[in-house]
Amino acid sequence: MFGTDRVGIPVKLLLIGALILLAGPAASLAGSSKSSQPPTASNYHAPPGDKPVEVRVGLYMLNLVALDEVHQTFTCTGYLTEKWKDPRLSFIPREDSPQKRYYRKDDVWFPPLQFDNSAALRTETSYVLDVTSDGAAEYVVKFAVTLSINMALRAFPFDSQDLAVYIHPFAGDVDRIVLAIDPDSTGVSPAPYTPLPLWSTGSMSYRLMNERFSAGYKVRTHAIFAMHVKRDSEYYIYKIFLPLVLMVAISWGALWIPPADLNSQLVTSVTTVLTLVAFSVAISNVLPPVPYMTFCDMFFLICFVFVLVSVGEVLIVHTWHNRGRAEIARRIRRATRLLLPPAFVLVIVTFGYLFLR
Repeated sequence: MFGTDRVGIPVKLLLIGALILLAGPAASLAGSSKSSQPPTASNYHAPPGDKPVEVRVGLYMLNLVALDEVHQTFTCTGYLTEKWKDPRLSFIPREDSPQKRYYRKDDVWFPPLQFDNSAALRTETSYVLDVTSDGAAEYVVKFAVTLSINMALRAFPFDSQDLAVYIHPFAGDVDRIVLAIDPDSTGVSPAPYTPLPLWSTGSMSYRLMNERFSAGYKVRTHAIFAMHVKRDSEYYIYKIFLPLVLMVAISWGALWIPPADLNSQLVTSVTTVLTLVAFSVAISNVLPPVPYMTFCDMFFLICFVFVLVSVGEVLIVHTWHNRGRAEIARRIRRATRLLLPPAFVLVIVTFGYLFLR
């Protein structure tokens, strides 16, 4: 019995040693299989390296949702694309495995960019963050945002605007990120829902600039994208300008009423003035409230002046007629009929050139 135990102990020791030797290669294989998994260590939440990272930015406009001329804002949806290199995320792909790896934003570092002229919080609905085997990362996010702009409305309603989007790194990373434009991911959707009913969309322009803030530090690069839009003025021609011209023409009808009939002349002229005032009040909600005069404002003012000139002419001609100077009254009336319409057209053309050039 004791002999059997002495023999069994060495056998047990040999078995234990064999298990230990087999466990070593198994552990190394397990370690090698872990190294092929995507990295999720905490150091991947910092920018790669010590030098500034070049980030190529693209903006693709999907839909121009609204354009508010009163508050000088516009709302749009689109895709923001960011591309950069992160050598830490490079890997050797297997033949039977995907050539890209996909990450969540919580797993790795990505460039935090913001819209500098946003008037409200930017809403992000979905995103894709992928990395190729050489460490080239691409982050695409769909957004909706309301942005503030300074609209140039002096030529209203024959104006065009550049709806600008100012993009730069978040304040904490301004020294670590250098922006560049990615033309391949920049543009405007040709879909029929992209423009607004009274606007037509054009191309997307872009440029880079540096800017120094009041705090003293300087943003390395600042990307500015601008979508060109042009107002369709046909609506305003038929709704505003044509009725105004007709009102002025109606006021000239008093010039063909005999000078002695003051009542009929004044009824025509004063009724036109009151109609013009009521019309200006009725359409005031579609006119942009700006601190300078637009072409539409100037057109209104010219129409008012020429209607008042007609009223003044009626009073002058009637006065000369009552004083027994009928010949002078007829000369004034004849000259007014000939000169007033071309003078109106000449003034409109002159101010149109000054405002629309």
